[in-house]
Order: sequence, then C-alpha cells, then structure tokens
Amino acid sequence: MSSSSSLIPAIYTVDQIQKAIATPGFQEELIDGIQNGFVALERGEFFAPPIQTLGLPPFEFVSGVDGYAAQTCIKTGYFKGQEHYVVKVASGGFPLENSGMMQIYSQRTGKLEALLLDNGILTELRTAAVGALATKLLGPKSIGTIGIVGTGIQAKYQLEMLSAVSPCKSVLVWGRTSSNVEAYVSEFAKKGYSISSVASSDELLEKCDIIVTTTCSREAILGNFLPATTKCKLITCIGADAPGKYELNPTIVAKADLLVADHIDQSAERGEFQKAIADGLILQESIVSLGKLIEQETLHRKNGDDRLIIVDSSGVALQDCVISSLVVQKLF
Repeated sequence: MSSSSSLIPAIYTVDQIQKAIATPGFQEELIDGIQNGFVALERGEFFAPPIQTLGLPPFEFVSGVDGYAAQTCIKTGYFKGQEHYVVKVASGGFPLENSGMMQIYSQRTGKLEALLLDNGILTELRTAAVGALATKLLGPKSIGTIGIVGTGIQAKYQLEMLSAVSPCKSVLVWGRTSSNVEAYVSEFAKKGYSISSVASSDELLEKCDIIVTTTCSREAILGNFLPATTKCKLITCIGADAPGKYELNPTIVAKADLLVADHIDQSAERGEFQKAIADGLILQESIVSLGKLIEQETLHRKNGDDRLIIVDSSGVALQDCVISSLVVQKLF
C-alpha cells in the first residue's frame, strides 16, 4: 500500500469490492487465511479489545426498531508483525439494511490508509468462511444432505461458501416466514441445488449430516424434539453474537461429544453456548477453541467418526483483518 504523505485514504466502493471477491479462488484463499488466523489467535499472535455492540441490551435499543435483531457491531484487531490494524463497523438486522465499512490503518504510523465501503458484504463473507472451515475439519466425510436454519442473507452466504469444501447440492431449509422460505428455495434451485423446505426445524436433525443455523433467535429453534440418534452430525451455529441470543435447545448442546468455539470467553458471554452454560448444563472449560482444534489433528473428524459436534461462531476480529487484507491485495 502507498506510503504517500497524503491524508486522504484510498476509498474502495462496494462495486470494486464485489469484483475483488469474485476473483477465482477467493473463497478458498479466505477459508485458508481464516484458518491460519485462528492458529495465530491460539498462539497469542492476534490482539483485539472487547467487541462493541450498539442497539442491544445492556444498552437502549436504537430508535425505530424493536431490538430483536437490529444492531451495530464494532470489531477491531491486528496480527503481530503485520502492516495494518483494522476497525470494522457493521450495521444490520431487521429492520435495518446491511451497512458498514472496514477501516485499514498502518500499524507503524497510525495513518488511515484505506476505507472498504462494503455495506457489510465482507462481514457476511468472512462469517460464512468459518462455517465452511468447520465443515472442512469436522463435517462427515460423506455429506448427503445439508440443513440450513434461516433464510436471510447469511443463510445464503453459508450455503454458497460450503461449495468450496463440499460438492453436496442436496439441501433442506427451515425458516419462520413461508414466503422467505419459498424465495430461498427458488433462488438456490435456479443455481442447481436439489433443495426443498421442511415443516419443522428438527426434521433437519433426522435428515441432514451438517446443519448451519443463521438466525437472530432468542429462543431454542433447533433441538426441541430430538430424533432417536444425533450421531455423526455437525451443527454450526452462526446466529448468536450478542447477550441473550441462542438457537439451540441447551439439552442438545449438553449431548454433544465435542463443543468448539471460535473464541471461548466470547461464546460464553454472547455466543451459542451462553445459555447452556447459564443453565448449568455444560462447563466453559469443556469447550475447545477453534485454534486449538485446527492445530490438534486428533480432534478432526475421521472416517467412521460418529461424534455429534457443535461449533459456535460468534465472530472474531481476526476474520475482518484476514478478509480486508485479501481484498486490498486484489484492489491495490
């Protein structure tokens, strides 16, 4: 990036960013970069202050919304020894449209060098990459059917990103709003998926090998009625990213053979596992960090491995640093 003394940063529009992320191989680069990023976090080579979340308790709701989903999230961080640090602002959740940017600063000078005006697209992509990474490491070796809980923008990115790690095109989806479910099914059928909807989310536990949950729920919407067996399944939870949010019935969390979190303390405070911990069904100490899991290959799923594995991704700033670096490399 230029070392010009100009005070004006490079500014990249959403159209420019869209072209950069459409580069062949970008998904695979992103997944690999984020995998390496979590290893760096585990080794103490990534640094980030606590997340700021505006518009949700303990703060007042932002004006004009009910506080159920709408929020603005601010994440910051940097890798030891790299050129830049990143400040990411992402706003969204019904009824707000996705908005935001990534601000890239020099670690050496503190100068703002670039603005990525991505309208939240990069946050969606880097979030989806963790779902794909979880499937790569922990999904059954032969995936027959993918289950998706939710029909919003992240549900779309998750399914698209999974194509980078699995050839599976058989999909079942559940959502609360029938019109949104129909639109989701129609969109992915046109993209070549064999996709249909289910009447109950718990049908996914019976029929799917991997399940990705993507809602902003504050109550259990999966695992309320367990099938006879939940063996050899991967559930990746994406939606819980603030205090009070969770998507799984805590009883299924307690049944898991392996619990993994992108950031253990964060998961206990604002991620999927906060409810099961609060209810006394699991101990925070029983959760394995994603970085540790990546390095400890004995924990990866092997052929014949019938464990029920649940992964919680509440979002870590290293993902923003990785994706912003990749995009700038392609733009500059």
